[in-house]
Amino acid sequence: MPKQWDYIIVGAGSAGCVMAERLSADGRTQVLVLEAGGENDSFWVTLPKGVAKLVKRPEHMWAYHVAQPRDPGANEPGAGEVWIRGKGLGGSSSINGMIWSRGEPADYDAWEREAGATGWNGASMTAAFLELEDHKAGPAPMRGSGGLVRVDPACYTYPLAERMIEAGEAQGLKRVDDLNGTPGPRVGYYSHNIRKGRRDSSARTYLAVARKRPNVTVVTGAMADRIAFEGTRAVALEATVNGRPERFALAANGEIVVSAGAMESPLLLQRSGIGDAARLAAAGIPLVAHSPDVGEKMIEHLSISMPFRLDRGKGTNKSFFGIGAAFAMLRYLLRGDGVLATGPFEVGAFCNVAHPDGRTDAQFYLGGYTFKVGDDKDPVPLDKIDPKPGVTIYGQLLRLTSESSVRATGLSSSDAPEILHNFLSTEHDRKSAIALVRAMRDYVHAGPLANMVGEELVPGAQIESDEDVLAMFRRLSSCGLHAIRSCRMGSDPDAVVDPRLRVNGVQGVRVADCSIMPWHVTGNTNAPAMAVGLRGAKLMLEDR
Repeated sequence: MPKQWDYIIVGAGSAGCVMAERLSADGRTQVLVLEAGGENDSFWVTLPKGVAKLVKRPEHMWAYHVAQPRDPGANEPGAGEVWIRGKGLGGSSSINGMIWSRGEPADYDAWEREAGATGWNGASMTAAFLELEDHKAGPAPMRGSGGLVRVDPACYTYPLAERMIEAGEAQGLKRVDDLNGTPGPRVGYYSHNIRKGRRDSSARTYLAVARKRPNVTVVTGAMADRIAFEGTRAVALEATVNGRPERFALAANGEIVVSAGAMESPLLLQRSGIGDAARLAAAGIPLVAHSPDVGEKMIEHLSISMPFRLDRGKGTNKSFFGIGAAFAMLRYLLRGDGVLATGPFEVGAFCNVAHPDGRTDAQFYLGGYTFKVGDDKDPVPLDKIDPKPGVTIYGQLLRLTSESSVRATGLSSSDAPEILHNFLSTEHDRKSAIALVRAMRDYVHAGPLANMVGEELVPGAQIESDEDVLAMFRRLSSCGLHAIRSCRMGSDPDAVVDPRLRVNGVQGVRVADCSIMPWHVTGNTNAPAMAVGLRGAKLMLEDR
């Protein structure tokens, strides 16, 4: 193992794997990738529907316990909430729903125009997406071809899924063949990063290529503790590797790339002395650089799942029990297709429910099955399918204004962080929550679904007034697993990183993952995170 590294990448997630491949492409630059989890080579990781087997396994999942909201009006509902993130090679791309959603070009134009993220506009990010993709439908102005990530539209279709799309059309949404090719109100089949029935995570694509090179070293079981500085210049990364302390030194002009995700990246910076001076002092952490927004101003998507009984027609519930499950698995093993070869939701819709500018502010996910109804603590368990036919609509608010935080409480990576979500702390967000539930109900009662869908299982049709809907939303909603902005990119003095992803106030450290995103993405964040890794690597190579 080399004594010094040109690049040390902390975190082999969606962005970090792409960075590893791009930064090592010359075959000479010494690249070290540190990942706290394991190899993630389980069958349930590669099986697209296997995500239900992973959600409660600590070897594949980080579980972050979230404290009470600061907002007095929020009261009890946030208590005990747990946020999950992927652990192991591929990060969350190894345990997510594999939906390949790029956001809208206007999202990135706003990054540049309103947040000072110079160069991170719709055109540059679209170019990055096209470079990443190998779209099954072939090249087109808004589709990539020849990239490392297979993008498969409509992996699995069935009659009920068609009725779901027709219901969206009845609501005025435009049916499209590619949800990434058209902005605005639309409905269609989701594209997934799935290749021949197997999850195409960042580890199976970019990292797999990088690991074939002799100049790339991947170390698993490595928890990054802190970045070591001489003055304000990074000189090494201190980590605990399989229980043993290790120090990985940088070459003279080397750089550390923090790609540990929206939760861990700000925590590593704070433990290294980069953050708000007063908060670091209270946690007993020596200051290296005062940067008040590290871990602050975090924003998320907020989600709620509403299952309905299916009175007519056939869903997919029967494929997960008894003889149906046996046939589904046999089909998958023999042909690599069928219900097990796609993600949790086949149909997607984007619309506006409450945002005053009329832009897309809500995303729906629809599938022809339901989870068993649980209790108040876990109303819709994600690992227990209901044997009776049903339809699930999962709604997500995409433009929340409530800001959260994640703060280190000590010098050790074993010190539990303080995470506060502050969901629904603004009037805009509260109105949006009520509007989302009403829009979801309207959707499943529109078009051909109106004669097929029966009882609303959660929360129940009796929850009707604005007050009751909001109270229910506080109790049953959960984070969308799309946290961003905890290491905000911008051109202002308080930005954590500049538009070249360099951490302000120090030298030799960059951040490249969802934490740098300065504003919301209209959709899922896995593809945008990979695009951040691709663009970030290009910037680093230019600077080198």
